[in-house]
Amino acid sequence: MRTASMCFEIPYCRAHGTGKWEWKFENKPVNIYYEEHEQEVAENMKNILMIPTISDVSTVEEWRVVAKDIVGRKGELGYRVTIVDWPGLGYSDRPSLNYNADVMESFLVELMNSPNSPVANADDELIIVGGGHAATIAVRAAGKDLIKPSAVAAVAPTWAGPLPIVFGRGSDMETRYGLLRGTLRAPALGWMMYNVLVSNEKSIQSQYKSHVYANPDNVTPAIIESRYELTKRKGARFVPAAFLTGLLDPVQSREEFLQLFAKLDGDVPVLVVSTVNAPKRSKAEMEALRGSKGVTKFVEVAGALLPQEEYPLAVAEELYSFLQESFAARR
Repeated sequence: MRTASMCFEIPYCRAHGTGKWEWKFENKPVNIYYEEHEQEVAENMKNILMIPTISDVSTVEEWRVVAKDIVGRKGELGYRVTIVDWPGLGYSDRPSLNYNADVMESFLVELMNSPNSPVANADDELIIVGGGHAATIAVRAAGKDLIKPSAVAAVAPTWAGPLPIVFGRGSDMETRYGLLRGTLRAPALGWMMYNVLVSNEKSIQSQYKSHVYANPDNVTPAIIESRYELTKRKGARFVPAAFLTGLLDPVQSREEFLQLFAKLDGDVPVLVVSTVNAPKRSKAEMEALRGSKGVTKFVEVAGALLPQEEYPLAVAEELYSFLQESFAARR
């Protein structure tokens, strides 16, 4: 199912539309929301899959400006961008699955390999661009040879959920995480707890101003209202329950994090985009990738945990430069 949309004020850019793709997990159909943006005329087309940062308020919206900027540039290579919402997040269905990193990895693998998916016609030349945990899950899948991207861009990559990165993973804390997760998933009490912790405008605004954005002045009422509405969608609490408590963490340590990237060394060009004002612990993990095996290029831009939304043109510039360096010279 597809509908037309527009690519505002960017020359050479045409939005092909939006649609829903049916992903099946444990024989349950899950409608996955996606958007497509492409150049009006381009002979040499490269396909890009953009996947949002996994968070309580994850959405394709965070990549729209970056996508439109990339496809709006005129050069020897053209770009087609597909932005896809994760199951349980954004505008995709949010069923009560037992979400964990393996489930999300399975989704990404099927998305890239299914003959009827929105990126099915990429001809084995699909570039993956992801933020936060999404980037790390993609790198993990590529390292296992479950997917074969032609390049990967990891923007503000992370691997530890909000609670584990602060309180650790001791057995006592894992027990507490399990109790919190169970409470958040419960039918009545879960919604009450979710409304207190996540689904209220003050909480969302506080998160954005403290660590999601670098500049609190960039956190507008429109952004908060948009993200708040996402938290009110049916089934909205299930993925956050897993994310907050570490079930979506693709690795358990920095050593494992670095090993994921090392597995791609010499096979896949990898761009890592760090940020100037990322929270201290997250920043340390990003910095660990500077000069690390498997990282082709390491850059730093303004921002915190969501630079593609707060400073999209800076991210687009680094991404476009990396793509030109990786592919234009091969022609």
